[in-house]
Amino acid sequence: MSTRAGLSRRAFLGLGATAAVAAGAGLAGCAPQSSTSTDASGENASGGASESSWKTPPEEITEFAQEIDCDVVVCGHGFAGITACRELAEEGYRVVLVEKQPEETYAAVGNEAGTLNASILKERGVPEIDPVEFYQNWMLITGNYPNQELVMKYAQNSGANMDWYLSELTEEDFATMTTAFFPKTEHQLDELGGVKFWPSVCSFYGECNQTKIHGYNREVAKANGAEFLFGTEALYVVMDDGQVAGLVAANADGNIKFTCRAVVIACGGFGGNPEMLADLIPDMAGALVGEEQLTSMSANDGRGIQMAYWAGAHLETCPIPGMNMKGLSVPGKMNCLPQAVWIDEHGKRFCNEFYPTSEQRGLATVYKTRKTKFAVCDANFPEYRQYTIPQHAGFSATEENIAALQESLDTAYAKYQGTYEEPEQAEGEGGPGGGGPQTTVEFIADDTLEGLAAQMGLEGEAVTNFVKTIEDYNAYCEAGADQQFGRDARVLFPVKEPPFFACTFDPVLGETMVTCGGIITDGEQNALDENFEPIPGLYVSGNDCGRRFGYDYITPIPGVSLGMAITLGRECGKSVGAFLG
Repeated sequence: MSTRAGLSRRAFLGLGATAAVAAGAGLAGCAPQSSTSTDASGENASGGASESSWKTPPEEITEFAQEIDCDVVVCGHGFAGITACRELAEEGYRVVLVEKQPEETYAAVGNEAGTLNASILKERGVPEIDPVEFYQNWMLITGNYPNQELVMKYAQNSGANMDWYLSELTEEDFATMTTAFFPKTEHQLDELGGVKFWPSVCSFYGECNQTKIHGYNREVAKANGAEFLFGTEALYVVMDDGQVAGLVAANADGNIKFTCRAVVIACGGFGGNPEMLADLIPDMAGALVGEEQLTSMSANDGRGIQMAYWAGAHLETCPIPGMNMKGLSVPGKMNCLPQAVWIDEHGKRFCNEFYPTSEQRGLATVYKTRKTKFAVCDANFPEYRQYTIPQHAGFSATEENIAALQESLDTAYAKYQGTYEEPEQAEGEGGPGGGGPQTTVEFIADDTLEGLAAQMGLEGEAVTNFVKTIEDYNAYCEAGADQQFGRDARVLFPVKEPPFFACTFDPVLGETMVTCGGIITDGEQNALDENFEPIPGLYVSGNDCGRRFGYDYITPIPGVSLGMAITLGRECGKSVGAFLG
């Protein structure tokens, strides 16, 4: 790579919204904001003109502290960015990766990677997965909406690319890796309602985490000539006659202009940008009530999607999926208790509690009041709770977790009887706390349904409704067919054996973990223009790449977001290499 001064100015199409200041959460060159679904022409889905500020490109920058020649710039050090960068470096291309986070505090986001047929999983006895079967299942869940080439590319290349991504790990590193949901527990299901699931996950939560693994891949890329610029924010793509000619970025030393033939955008979505959330996920923006707001755990501000849009790329025209936005929040208490019966404030059941995909399980809640809802079960619930599916935020029916559940139920019943005594705690100890689906849930208990209803706060007709609802539900269980909401007969568990239990859930919607799309690409992850023609040199991967999921994020394998980013990030690198020739 060489650096020089006096680079000629080039014409470019679109630049970037400078108003959105980035807060980095694991990927570089990203920024968020929102307000109605739009296409590449700048019109919203209903045909009206859009005034969204994020669509307005910034002024061209003409003064640079540094100018760099290279073959390709990768924007973002997330899972897609680092794998694209390493692949290109190993192919011999001059590649620079720009990352918004400082190097000394850099941290990857996420730890579980869903993969098909990785060697380490096969060594541990995890069954192999037929890529074609996986692909068919994915398209079934998503209504055939995703880009078929990308889904099949993930299915066919997942194992080999995961092996490559993990190639530098030591035996000690692999010793810290766990395989979520494997070995299977006794009642763990592989299929429900025609949808299939696989326990094929590489989980890194110990001494070797994903940040460390990113470091391994970064060192391999460096050894092959790649350069990394941390604390550097991508600003806009420079275009010349409809094709990529460079990139403008900035860091503490000033503005940087790259001259290159290709740019890979992998900036991690737009969760940190309220305006973009409203624009690109309008169905949820229109479903919020009261004080609910669109928010995200991610600080990524959508800069990657903005840069691609300013360069002429086509935005997704359907609402973009957010991870777990379109239903009960995960891990919400009720969403993690699908074996129970879910009851609304009127004492009535309101959905199929055990819909196969956890992300869509509480979808009905979007269109309900935000008043308290209840999960109701009986004394046999520790047995029923063991019927699980390996998926995102899923409960693992280990002996320890089932024992903890039984303890929670016993505590609730002791409180009901007035015999409960608070255990002594050492100084400084807190309560049960915790996070995720294993969080201790506080139940209420009663010997009768009527008594439980009273404790739930139901009155009058709602009590009558509640008792009849449970009676009807029990009849469906006995008959083996849920005539109300079609819950699979294998997971129809009656509420007959006292004492009876309930826990509450207060729905508050509008939060997503991350967003999962934005720019329409072809099967090579080459961004498409308003006419769906490839834009030469512009590539989009990871959570900036659209049409990988359907209505919402799905997990036939837990961790498919990271797994797909790793696999398709490398495949994107191969595509760029083929373009560069």
